[in-house]
Amino acid sequence: MTNPAVRLSQLHAWRHEAELRGLQPRLDAYWAVDSNRPDGTDAERESYYRQVVAPHEDAFLAEFPHGVPERTAWEVILREGNWRSVLRSWRHDGQQIFEFAPDLLAMLADTDVDELPVQNLRMPYNTFYVALTPGHFLPDYNRDWVVDGFYVTAETCLVDSLRLIPRPPNELIAEQRKQWADLERIPGALDSLRKGSESFASFDSYIAKLLADNSAAQQLYDRYLLDPDAVMDEIAAKVDIRGSGEWRSYLMFSVDFTFRRRDHAPTSLSLTELLGQPTLRAYYDFVSHRNTVADGIERGRRSAIPMDTFREEDGHPDDLHNVISDPTVLEEVTRLVFNLVCYLNYPDRDQEKRLSDPRVHEKVRRAKGKARKLAEARARQDGCRWINFCGYRTSFDKRKMLGGTAVGHWRRGHWRNQRFGKALAESRLLWIRPTMVGADKDIIDGRPTVYGAS
Repeated sequence: MTNPAVRLSQLHAWRHEAELRGLQPRLDAYWAVDSNRPDGTDAERESYYRQVVAPHEDAFLAEFPHGVPERTAWEVILREGNWRSVLRSWRHDGQQIFEFAPDLLAMLADTDVDELPVQNLRMPYNTFYVALTPGHFLPDYNRDWVVDGFYVTAETCLVDSLRLIPRPPNELIAEQRKQWADLERIPGALDSLRKGSESFASFDSYIAKLLADNSAAQQLYDRYLLDPDAVMDEIAAKVDIRGSGEWRSYLMFSVDFTFRRRDHAPTSLSLTELLGQPTLRAYYDFVSHRNTVADGIERGRRSAIPMDTFREEDGHPDDLHNVISDPTVLEEVTRLVFNLVCYLNYPDRDQEKRLSDPRVHEKVRRAKGKARKLAEARARQDGCRWINFCGYRTSFDKRKMLGGTAVGHWRRGHWRNQRFGKALAESRLLWIRPTMVGADKDIIDGRPTVYGAS
């Protein structure tokens, strides 16, 4: 196995911090006043906006170069707010990073995903980052910037929520009684909640609503254990019915691509430079576990996706805060994202967790007992982080073409669900890899053939 390395300073989370160094104080000041808007009356909120928030907005917008439309300036500000949220989630979920070997990426790029049912897909973490070789993906997307990775943020997975055992009523009552007492000690807290819901009129009405919801959850849980497919089909049938009161998609997640400047080290960016940074986002929503990737894309097209807004004001399509994903690269984005997510769900995947610096990793690996913990702590103090390396231990055979041509052709790979277990009730992903067909085994082109992971 090669000893892969990652320069953390080049990865988005660290690079973004350096790029925003000059603008961070201004952004922090705006976010602070905007997030502290009161929960009072409309008049109180409007007064706070005019007196506190608006001056910060005006001062920030005035710093943009002359002639920049206000809409464009707002897109930049809200894009940075989105990065702030994504990075906060990524850090909360363990700062997980995946790095894929180039040869593995080449094989996955030749694997189809359109007909893949999504029922076996799980996100390894609620938020994680995939690092890509800069310029490997969509190399001509932008003249000055190259794609170097993307964050995946899982918004929901219905099957995981259905598998959660509802709380015993006595535990729920005891927990909520304590929380109610805490609210009573905060001046105005309960009054504010009562404005939004009648269930907060008293503790009895509040707990009655929670117990009713908990009882319904218990019934749904019991039915799910008996017949998971029937329950998920029933929920999926209600999602698109207006007024049904149901909005529980099977799987939803968003993808935010990161860009770095071509041939530039991470340095603080000016507003002018930030204006030139591209935006590429994707959003996937699957109503049913029986949906294929193609089904999800088609449903998205009917509901105006790929269009994602930072404030998601669907009722105001002309709102100035909209930032639209680029539909021209949807196919390439979908193939990349779903192949990598599939691989992370693949039982026979080649994945190893290693420190970002290979020399430090070997020192930590050789240490034993308490010395190992000390060595790992020292490595983190020196800036090393754990990285999930995929495909670096897999054997590749790159035989060269004979006579400049290859007899035969490559058959594209695909994913399928393989049934197993009692009465074949369970399923798992199986990767049918790209293969050369119709050619003599000694006459083959220079593309990699993947063998079993060692």
